[in-house]
Amino acid sequence: MRWLRIEEGVLIARTEWRRSRRESDSGNLWTGRRAFLVLALAISGVLGVSAHAVGTTIASAQSIRVDELELIAPIAFVLLVWRCSEITHRRFERLDADFLLTTVPARAGALGLLIFVFARAARYLVGPTVAVAVGTAIGLRSPLVAFTITAAIAGLVAVAVCVGVVGRLAVGFVGQRLARGGFYRDLFVVFGWLPFLVAWLVLQETSLSLVPLFASLESVPIAWFVDLAFFGATGLGADSARGVGAIGAVLVTVPALAGATTVLVRRTWEREPDDSTPTHGSRSLVTPGRLERLFGDYVSRPALTVARERWLMERRVPRGLLSMGYTFLCVFFLALPALILGGSANIPLLYFALMVGLSAGIAFGSDPVGTEYRVMPMLLTTVPARQFVTGLVLLSTVAGAVFAILIALVGFASPVGVFETILIVIGTVAFSACTACVSLAVGMDVERYEYVTVPFFFTDVPIYAEMGSKGFRRLGKIFGVVSLAAIPALLGNIEPVYEWTATVGIPARFVQFISIPLTIGLTIWIAMSAYQTAIERYRAYQIR
Repeated sequence: MRWLRIEEGVLIARTEWRRSRRESDSGNLWTGRRAFLVLALAISGVLGVSAHAVGTTIASAQSIRVDELELIAPIAFVLLVWRCSEITHRRFERLDADFLLTTVPARAGALGLLIFVFARAARYLVGPTVAVAVGTAIGLRSPLVAFTITAAIAGLVAVAVCVGVVGRLAVGFVGQRLARGGFYRDLFVVFGWLPFLVAWLVLQETSLSLVPLFASLESVPIAWFVDLAFFGATGLGADSARGVGAIGAVLVTVPALAGATTVLVRRTWEREPDDSTPTHGSRSLVTPGRLERLFGDYVSRPALTVARERWLMERRVPRGLLSMGYTFLCVFFLALPALILGGSANIPLLYFALMVGLSAGIAFGSDPVGTEYRVMPMLLTTVPARQFVTGLVLLSTVAGAVFAILIALVGFASPVGVFETILIVIGTVAFSACTACVSLAVGMDVERYEYVTVPFFFTDVPIYAEMGSKGFRRLGKIFGVVSLAAIPALLGNIEPVYEWTATVGIPARFVQFISIPLTIGLTIWIAMSAYQTAIERYRAYQIR
């Protein structure tokens, strides 16, 4: 019976392999395979030559640089786990559970998934593994090393596959039972890199030593595979006990994680998910709220209703939150000249203000047709153009003003002057309004028939978006126009500019200060022009 289950798992894995090949093949099939083969051979050749050089160096020194290799092993393991997790996520959703459970038990499906993920990982690693093993063996002049390196890499991949599969299934299992589980999972996927960036910046500023962290990696069982890899070379300092321990870890870990995979697959397929968190109910769009209390005497009720509707949509499907991620990339490229040339104390706060303004405007003003796709016919026949545009601009401006308070606190606690801080805070609000106006003007120029339903982060409900690179090009236009408004302030606070003006008799402090009001004025002018353009395009919009 056990062998029967293995045969069923192999058959499922083979079937899924064929399905994945058909799903990924596009254009000329042979061209894609040849390109992959050429790339694999090139990478394997480079790794083989490098491994030969490393083996020659080790042979001449008669010792292994264990510290560096034991650091590489955990990093490679983490990358393998992440990759296997991604493969599991895509393939598990495509498994036809209703069909499989009528022919084979869940154990066979779990085994087939494990074999498939291992085969996908091996497809990319078999060439580099052979190249590294043979190159190192030739460099060390020890043929046995080729077999031990291959065994060590195979064992490491097997453990990584099991950990990646179990981890992804566990995350999905928990997410099914938490009403907000999927949201937090996708939030981590989109913005999980930010903590690592902050940690890197902290290390750069504080010059903390990572030596204790690297030293602790030597005791991690994953590092034992380094000793297993050089088990075939005698007299080089490889610990035979740790090598044997790596083999024991594989023999114990892989069956245990395979059993956990079966349990998770069975629980996911054979039992209904139980929600442990209540869902949020609907809210009225016309009931007076905070916006009416703050702006009821200055803004019309239709505009406030549009703002509240967009806010509720963002809370339920935060597509604007995802678009904000591109803001960091845009501001980074704008920051490169100041990072290279140097600038005044105003520069960090100016970049922060620009980032906040772009984020607020993109979050609530970008892609208005796609966001309002389902209700666009109703909006065009019930909400006037000026009220629609005003509502979204108001929401973006309020969001930017909230974060401007944080900018003010940072500015008052930094070497930036009081008047410069106040101007930068005003500039933050202006950037938010300008970005929203430009986003609406650009977004209202997209025809409704160009949108299609696509899957999205944070939710199982598909959204409407443009296919291909059109959406990215539209974001590029928004970033480009708003960034033009920030150029005077950024140039005025770059060291070569204000030093040059000082040589012609204009004080550097005056140039740094006056450049900020110039940017605010240019931002307001662009916002007013884009505001009128957005209104005109909304009035002329037709659903075809």
